[in-house]
Amino acid sequence: MGDFWEVAPKQSRGTSLSGVLGIVCPACGVKLRVLQGRAQLSYVLVFGVPFALFFLVGQAIPLNSGTPSAKIALLCLGAIYIGGFILQQHYFPRLLQLRYLRDGEIVDYPLARAAEERAAEDQFFEEQREMQSPDVGKPAWTCASCGEENPGNFEVCWKCQAARAGADSGKDTGK
Repeated sequence: MGDFWEVAPKQSRGTSLSGVLGIVCPACGVKLRVLQGRAQLSYVLVFGVPFALFFLVGQAIPLNSGTPSAKIALLCLGAIYIGGFILQQHYFPRLLQLRYLRDGEIVDYPLARAAEERAAEDQFFEEQREMQSPDVGKPAWTCASCGEENPGNFEVCWKCQAARAGADSGKDTGK
């Protein structure tokens, strides 16, 4: 789910997925829908409950009453809130569930789109490497010292380390 979480569209704060999303099992090819029910419940528990408690403690014990217990209670709830936020960010992807895709159900497959984009990028960079390759236009050559064939971009024999004899010397194989 790590790759999925990286490429899946998220809502504004990045803690919840946006839209109806699916994934294809890499092992068997089964199409699955991603469910966020448990993850959203954790969101309510992590943020809603401490916020409600924070509000209730603030109402029950006024901060200006001078009692340190109110301030300590509010600080503890604030720490729980922040800790919950950090834990929720870390564990949210692990709370996602999968189920079989039902007939007629339409989902978006963000990993398929990411794979297509990576394939297009790979093809582009391969074409760029081929155009910029130092082998383009240089024929292979045979070392005059040991007789080993070397690629056109080698200026020194890979086998005996002898320098290329120059453009006119050595036997160009024309490859």
